[in-house]
Amino acid sequence: MNLGDQMHVSLFLRNYLTRIPLAVGQIITHIPFEWRPGVGRVYRKRRQELDEYQQLDNEQKKSWILQRVQNIVEYAVCHVPFYKNYYADQNFYIEQLLKFDSIKRIPIINKRILQNYDLDSRSNLIGGRQLVNTGGSSGHTLAFFIHAGQMGNEWAHMHRIWEKLGYAPHQLKISFGGRGDISQGFLQYDAVRHSYMIDIYADWSVLLAQVKKLVERHKVFYLHGYPSALYEFALACKQNDKELLGILQSQLRGAFLGSEFPMPGYRQTIEETFQIPSVSWYGHTERCILAYEKDQPYLYVPFQTYGYAEALLIGGQEAHLIGTSYYNYASPLIHYDTEDQVTAMNEEAGILTAFRVDNGRSGQFVVDKHGKNIPLTGLIFGRHHSLFNTCSHIQVFQPKPGKATILFVPVAPSLHIDPESSFDCSNVAIDFNFCQVWEPIRTSSGKINLLVTERDLQRQNVMLAN
Repeated sequence: MNLGDQMHVSLFLRNYLTRIPLAVGQIITHIPFEWRPGVGRVYRKRRQELDEYQQLDNEQKKSWILQRVQNIVEYAVCHVPFYKNYYADQNFYIEQLLKFDSIKRIPIINKRILQNYDLDSRSNLIGGRQLVNTGGSSGHTLAFFIHAGQMGNEWAHMHRIWEKLGYAPHQLKISFGGRGDISQGFLQYDAVRHSYMIDIYADWSVLLAQVKKLVERHKVFYLHGYPSALYEFALACKQNDKELLGILQSQLRGAFLGSEFPMPGYRQTIEETFQIPSVSWYGHTERCILAYEKDQPYLYVPFQTYGYAEALLIGGQEAHLIGTSYYNYASPLIHYDTEDQVTAMNEEAGILTAFRVDNGRSGQFVVDKHGKNIPLTGLIFGRHHSLFNTCSHIQVFQPKPGKATILFVPVAPSLHIDPESSFDCSNVAIDFNFCQVWEPIRTSSGKINLLVTERDLQRQNVMLAN
């Protein structure tokens, strides 16, 4: 089976295995991923590489990485007009990529650069490719192609992360994401991921009843999804259905926290409510970098077998994560600036081995009257705001530097809340005002960010006083 055939099989399975019942899906889950059509060959190879890479010494690791970077650069120059032209304009040529240290000579690209070129010029016509978009919540969107041949690479590394909590593919999960194609108020079974997908936009009274029916009939081992959505689920169980909570506490083995930075307050509530551990990872739609909490919370260890991850100073000031996807032949992303700021970088022989993303994705800060960036993780979760005693969510909207609005959601409509006396504004050069809302402000994909955009407010018809 050639690469194109594998990609078409992968797409077919992904599209149609989401429509089969649990009884059939449970049979499929006992087929090892190593032997599943469309993904098995790549999955086996990547799992083997994961183990072999750990046994290499530092010089061998650098040679391993260099070879894969050389391969994707050569491929991109030959098949993607953007790279051929852009590299020539930047006086960079594949012949300069002779040793590991020369990887840093590859011109850095970012969303703004790519947005100046049409999609066809920065892509290759390859079978089984799929159009995706990224960056909507940051305001800088980018369309590009991925192809199903990457699925084996994705699953091999994701399973390695989840195995930290004892995961096996035949164990059932409930997933909390932002999909809008789930029947309102219901759970939808997805055999590809052996998960029940939950409609996070539906009323919790309906969803809790559906989840209870599920866990009374089938054992659920893991929760998976946006930390903010799992946090809401934990609150709903505690407040509305103690019987369901008891069942989940007896069944669950862990929580997989993806797609959002796991805010400490959200995470603590999830773990304490369900009495389970959790694991978080860093990744993105571009599929250039994947990293996870191997030994410490919030210290992310990158899989250099997934894609090449670097932390480089941009403009001589901030360290950004720079990623190179080894295996996306549809729209290669090479030396791609994720624009996510990182700290506490660890390196061995010039290879990034760990980093922290202290403030979530870049932009999760407000600016004070003096132009200083104030991290929202510290402002919201690093202080003991008594407002949390009466509110389920706190978010921030900043119309301009030096001013910010705190949006808060009461845990009960009848509560009288005095936010000014319940929020610690001390020693911060920002003028705060407060706005009560009845639901947290979501992005278009259903995420709940600490920092709210004006577009998100308009989408939910929330008007703020000047």
